[in-house]
Amino acid sequence: MKKFLAIVVLGLLLKSCTKYSWNEINHHVYERDARKNILNEKNDSDFTIYIGVYDEKTEERYKGYYEGRKVLGLTDQHVWPKEKMALRHCYKNFGHDRQKAVFKKILEVSAQQKENYRLGFDKYAKFSCEEIYKKTQKKVVEKSKKSKTKTTSRVSNNTLIRTFDCSYPSGTSKIRIRGATARETTSVGVVIKYSAVEYTKKGAFVLDGSSKGLRSWVIGTPSYLVLDGRLESTYKANCR
Repeated sequence: MKKFLAIVVLGLLLKSCTKYSWNEINHHVYERDARKNILNEKNDSDFTIYIGVYDEKTEERYKGYYEGRKVLGLTDQHVWPKEKMALRHCYKNFGHDRQKAVFKKILEVSAQQKENYRLGFDKYAKFSCEEIYKKTQKKVVEKSKKSKTKTTSRVSNNTLIRTFDCSYPSGTSKIRIRGATARETTSVGVVIKYSAVEYTKKGAFVLDGSSKGLRSWVIGTPSYLVLDGRLESTYKANCR
């Protein structure tokens, strides 16, 4: 595998006649020369990612390496398929709410474009980074907003006892649900109490009445943390 990678790097060096810097070559190899909004085709959204594409045989070889290494629990980034690399850069460039990379087409770049943008590939796959879970997030926010005015009169319907370990972009929390109330302890030791716990028909727990501002939770499939009742402050979480 290392020998194959060395061949790829050497090939890029020879092909470029060293016109690329070492950092650029690393970006070509390890990130597939991922670029955002660079070719600017007509009607492109502001959330467009371009991923370098190898020739068909190399793509198949990379796919085989990737699948084989994945079975062993290894995730060598330089053999990631273009789809996985697109997901990485959707998240990296546009944030946690754009975790859906939709393939659009393959583009061949001109010699002038390669020179102007210092591109490392002859072909690029165009992906649109789209919002995912948006409808669900809106429902969570609406529920959180309603709870602001109903917190004191809201009656919990939950009688179950559950404990969840939840992770989210800014940290982790342990949440203990004890019937009508819940208690959250964050990774930095902050304790947050919830005075209302609703158990929905779909099997999700909705935690409201926070002792820390407008913080609320929806724990189910999927799970969300809402920090201040706004869509922009809604974060997807992994709760087990």
